[in-house]
Amino acid sequence: MERANQLASCLVHNGTVSSPRDMIRALETIEGLTYKQIVDGAVLAEGRATLVKLMVEPGASTILVNGCLFLNVLSFRYLTFETSDAGSCTFELAGDGMRLVLQPTEDADETAAAPSPRVARLIEAESYDPDSYAMLEDDDEDDSR
Repeated sequence: MERANQLASCLVHNGTVSSPRDMIRALETIEGLTYKQIVDGAVLAEGRATLVKLMVEPGASTILVNGCLFLNVLSFRYLTFETSDAGSCTFELAGDGMRLVLQPTEDADETAAAPSPRVARLIEAESYDPDSYAMLEDDDEDDSR
């Protein structure tokens, strides 16, 4: 008997995704993190940062500067995530010869980021548009408009 529709993947604790939308959904669970950039097997950079923006934006770079990570999932081919027995999750983004390993930290204050780190959220939309990108909600704005 043939199935009428194709079921989507169900990934629990561990998995690999290549769809930009799935990569965004997994990464938006992170705020403070430690990172390791590995190029051709050699560690080039490592440290602490805050994820301040997630993007799906052709032509935009992934940039880590001043402890702030601006991450464009189109900089990578796929994302793998693994959950340890202790419950901590490690994310590995893979590009051509380069990997970016992200380990969420318990407390955003432990990171080297701005004084008030903000969580990145995907724009709410009826359908997914690869030209859309994630924006930060600014809770510090004056609501007296």
